[in-house]
Amino acid sequence: MDSNARSTSWHDTTTNNRGKTPELFIAGNQLYIINEDSPRRTFQSSRGTSNIDLTIVNNPKLADVTHWEIAEEESVSDHNSLKFSINFERDNKNISNTSGLRYIIREQQNTEFYNNLFNMISKDFKIEDTGESANDIDEKLYAKLTGQIDTRLFIEKFDETVQTTCRETCKHLNKPNSKAKGRSVPCWTVALNIMRKRTNALRRLYQRTKNNNDLSESRRTLHAIAKAA
Repeated sequence: MDSNARSTSWHDTTTNNRGKTPELFIAGNQLYIINEDSPRRTFQSSRGTSNIDLTIVNNPKLADVTHWEIAEEESVSDHNSLKFSINFERDNKNISNTSGLRYIIREQQNTEFYNNLFNMISKDFKIEDTGESANDIDEKLYAKLTGQIDTRLFIEKFDETVQTTCRETCKHLNKPNSKAKGRSVPCWTVALNIMRKRTNALRRLYQRTKNNNDLSESRRTLHAIAKAA
């Protein structure tokens, strides 16, 4: 994909306004960018260099695409060629399409589940609950998302909200592991889990900021504060 959009999510040096749109689309459709950090850039011309060409895969093919790189060979274009390998001989017997817990949502639980989900979203994302419809809540949630600097933190928090709703509303298929009995950590809460994910995301953001000293220092400070908390 020639995105004509810049973002640190695909190892460019900056994120512009045009870059936020594909970021949201890719995250919202469970797609993955497999671009890797490289001393070369995907685009170079007399006006400068940038990483605007993306290689995107869906979840089933994520494990099959490897050895991604920006080719050194001349491409006779402002865009450099992208090279990667695709594995067509994967052992499907050892592949599972699911990870983690699988929940049972019975038909009579649909209303209860969605009511609990909307209440949890209103609480976690500070949306005033005044009897809005699902569309109203969705629009307010989207408005909060578009105002985020790092969409990954927002998505991780939303995922935790859905998981919490599932745990409190539904039964799950996985049998409890008797060997793990008594090994849980009662002090570890959902809030701490979100804080840890946020701290990790801020660390990655700080480490990827290499060509802007002021921005790097600012992000280093944010990471230090989150880590201390």
